[in-house]
Amino acid sequence: MRLLSRTLPILCMTSLSVSMATAGAPGPGLSGFHAEYQAHYSVFSGTVILDLRPAGRKGEYVYEVHTKARGLARIVRPGTALETSNFALIDGKIRPIRYQLDDGTKKLENDTDIRFDWEACVAHSNYKGEAKDIPIKPGILDRLSADIIVIMGLRAGHAPGSYEITDRNSVRTYVFEALGEELMQVPAGEFRTLKFKRQRPGSTRSTLIWYAPDMDYLPVRIEQQKHGKTAITIVATLLQPDGRN
Repeated sequence: MRLLSRTLPILCMTSLSVSMATAGAPGPGLSGFHAEYQAHYSVFSGTVILDLRPAGRKGEYVYEVHTKARGLARIVRPGTALETSNFALIDGKIRPIRYQLDDGTKKLENDTDIRFDWEACVAHSNYKGEAKDIPIKPGILDRLSADIIVIMGLRAGHAPGSYEITDRNSVRTYVFEALGEELMQVPAGEFRTLKFKRQRPGSTRSTLIWYAPDMDYLPVRIEQQKHGKTAITIVATLLQPDGRN
């Protein structure tokens, strides 16, 4: 048993590029971006800001999503929710390092902290104050790095498929379905888009996402649905591919 435990990390690390390549992972190269959105939920509203930038070490990146409620919604969510993914880009493949979610409240309602230990093939996850070690394998992503690999894939001409994601002290599978092209008008402008549906098998919840090729495949509209009805709508107000103004 001791010999087995010592060899597993080596198997996990050496098989990383093979597993992700068979999943149609994009080639090398990643540019940062900045994007801003308006979010609407019933009578409530808010702002969402996406930022992808290089981290301190070569080949590492940080992706942040800031969500701030406006108007009456601030009564429920007075603070700013911050979701962060630190990941490495190795031979064009994404390897998560750490994922964090602070929901902007003093409670631990949705707070999450996941540290990926690729040598031990374990993700040390803490959700709502409950700690759990999750076995991981090559190709597993966190909620935010999964968004980036989809954009990278589209830029490289690969349609998104199925992804395994660490989420809420477990591993969940999300599947993308292509829904064709659509001309989309949002506050940031009018764009030709590729429309996809993202959903967990068997779930009543789904997400519609419109990606704009002319904006390096940044999403220009996102709709979160439940039982086929739109619950939350998010539309782009500012898009800066490559961080340009």
